[in-house]
Amino acid sequence: MSDQAEPVSGDFESFADFCSRSDPEYPKGKNGKFRCPCCLHFTLGGVAQYDICPICFWEDDGTTGEHGFSPNGISLVEGQENFKTFGACVEDMKPHVRPPQEDEKE
Repeated sequence: MSDQAEPVSGDFESFADFCSRSDPEYPKGKNGKFRCPCCLHFTLGGVAQYDICPICFWEDDGTTGEHGFSPNGISLVEGQENFKTFGACVEDMKPHVRPPQEDEKE
């Protein structure tokens, strides 16, 4: 085994374990879409399918709070805080987001 650090920290023994984890379960809205774990609006067509939320620009790979690895380059907790502060998961993505539509709200 290599001395290189695994790219995932948290409850996983290895990156392979992380990759073989079960997808999380997200609530489904009245509009038939799943709730984005970052902004909590109902915008995703599936769970952990790498959809990008049009409201916060979070790319959903199924990353939840138990680890810091994600394709977004930040943890979900950081994305949620950024959304509260900037209106996007990362400040640079603010030009790419829009306000939620009525059927996307809780």
